[in-house]
Amino acid sequence: MADEVFQPADPVPESGVYQVQHYRHRLYHEVTILHGSAFPLCSECGTNVRFRLVRTAPPIELDRNFSNVSRMKGHVAR
Repeated sequence: MADEVFQPADPVPESGVYQVQHYRHRLYHEVTILHGSAFPLCSECGTNVRFRLVRTAPPIELDRNFSNVSRMKGHVAR
């Protein structure tokens, strides 16, 4: 899937870090995008922006050492 190229409005297949490739106005950069959303338009190059998955990053709630994170919202460690 790392070779697959996504465009605006495509559904995000996996949460992770994606390389963003703009059309002529900005160098490549990386962003985190969550599964269940859609790839966004760029305010400068519109639909000419593309995305490639660099690495997956599953939600912390799925990690066995942090499975109680959602139950601890508002808790401050001391």
